[in-house]
Amino acid sequence: MQQIYYELSVLAKSVHFKNLSGAALHVGLSQPQLSRIIAKIEEELKIVLLDRSAKRKSGWTPIAFQLSNMFEKSIKRLETDLQGLSHNQLVNEIHIGTLEGLSSFAINACKHCFDQTGVAKIYLEIYDLNELEAHFMSGNLDIIFTSKIPGRQKYKYLNELGFQILEKIQTNKSYALLSSFEYGRAHKKDYENFKHVLVTNSLAIRKDWFRAYGGTGLMPTDAKRGKSKENHEPVLMIGSEILNPNLWQQVSSALMD
Repeated sequence: MQQIYYELSVLAKSVHFKNLSGAALHVGLSQPQLSRIIAKIEEELKIVLLDRSAKRKSGWTPIAFQLSNMFEKSIKRLETDLQGLSHNQLVNEIHIGTLEGLSSFAINACKHCFDQTGVAKIYLEIYDLNELEAHFMSGNLDIIFTSKIPGRQKYKYLNELGFQILEKIQTNKSYALLSSFEYGRAHKKDYENFKHVLVTNSLAIRKDWFRAYGGTGLMPTDAKRGKSKENHEPVLMIGSEILNPNLWQQVSSALMD
């Protein structure tokens, strides 16, 4: 059998999304590239992973979920073994991603890592929600600060640190202001009555636009500590499965206090 580890890793990320086009937006590949990867697995294993009966909305077959689950279980066993090796080793470098509105939590985490854990280098990047999920699920980030749990899986390293409230602003009905995440999930009817639509992944730009020109859209309040309620957006810190457990424990304890 040919080596298809990479292809199976892509499948495991892709099945968390409804169909091929939805998955392509989140795994960092074009739809044709993803389609070729899925076809390679199908050819190699002589199975069908996509139900192509609905041409534009091809969905995953039950065997696609079974195969993905088998692959993820094998990876988790390997990760557990690797953690046993690295449990007491110092971490020299980590990658952190955050939503712009949660940057204060990320900054506090960085400061604690520098002062208390022996980490020498941290890459801290701001992303919109789609990008944050894609990078984390692709294994490019060790810790993320977000308002949504990526995909459908359960994470061993997950803490709720606080909450935000999404305030609806309606100061000028000529302009609709949306984040990239909101625009990607909006229906055309949600903004077709606006004369102008501004889509940006920058929270600062949306704030400045509202202040200078007004508009209609949602803006998160400053993040606060405490338990989220029904009308709140939670502030979540999530760590990758292979994150050093000592590092996670130390950072979690510092931010939860």
